[in-house]
Amino acid sequence: MSHNIGQMFYYGKIPWHTLGNKLDEPATLEKALAAGGLDWEVEMVPLMTGEYPPSPVDTRMAVVRTDRQPGDRHRVVGVVHPGFKPLQNREGAQIFDDLFGKGQKVYHTGGFLGQGEVVWLLARLPDDIKVQGEDVLETYLLFSNSHDGSHAIDIRLTTVRVVCQNTLSMALNSGAKKHIFRRAHQGSYELLQTEAADFFQFVTKQTQEAQALFDRFSEKECSEEKFREFLRKIFPDPGKPATASTNASVKKAYETRLQTIQQSRDAVLRVHKEGIHDLKNSIPKAQANWWGALNSVTAWVDHVQATEADHYAHILFGSGDQLKTSALEKIKSEVEA
Repeated sequence: MSHNIGQMFYYGKIPWHTLGNKLDEPATLEKALAAGGLDWEVEMVPLMTGEYPPSPVDTRMAVVRTDRQPGDRHRVVGVVHPGFKPLQNREGAQIFDDLFGKGQKVYHTGGFLGQGEVVWLLARLPDDIKVQGEDVLETYLLFSNSHDGSHAIDIRLTTVRVVCQNTLSMALNSGAKKHIFRRAHQGSYELLQTEAADFFQFVTKQTQEAQALFDRFSEKECSEEKFREFLRKIFPDPGKPATASTNASVKKAYETRLQTIQQSRDAVLRVHKEGIHDLKNSIPKAQANWWGALNSVTAWVDHVQATEADHYAHILFGSGDQLKTSALEKIKSEVEA
């Protein structure tokens, strides 16, 4: 399938790429695993060179899908270090479901990228966030995991703004705790279950924190001048290499990078001042406050920004998600200064 979506399901609005199995209602865990093509396992096998006689590769191992036969070109989903401990899809999904799903119909999307390198499930939480009493954000828990070592085992609170479908992952600081759950593939998955349950106890509190924070964003003015300054913080100009004046290729690379960053700032500013109006979206221009500033960045990432990576992964747990989180943190510092 195109867009690097291997298989997925969705409930509700058709995804931007129009791919996936459409469900008429949210899924239970079992239905989510089936509809998302996630009911398979992986194992690790030794690597050998393709020469004759073959030489063993002691520092790496292949992660393969056991539902695909040896020789299948789509069997290998990753190459990892020997200490990597796979978390099976069903095992990870069950840990996630035990938090609050418990066999209920809570899953709105899920699936895998590529041949199974990254897997995810998105489950609807019961409580919404309402900014200024009327701007509704639906709340979800997002579980994601990788079989190629590119992505940690991750659970996080994620919001979807109803008016424009902007997504935002939440990782707010509260005292000594940071409300995000990320673990390496080390194999202590009984402990993982306990730690995930402990994390979930903070989610309700985090939703309340986000409600209060976004209300503060909406109450503090952000002029166009301040927004331009903010864009320069999240899209800073790159430093000019010392050799740019003597090396033509270095100079060209620097100028290209500088132009790309300037174009990104200009594009976000247009979204901020004009909104987005195309065949897929009708998003109004932003309000002149920091809540509007945040929504301009999330709207640009989710609906405008071009990327060579899979767009769905980009906005949920890739560099797009990182940019949105950076914008959130910088606005939080601005408002609370």
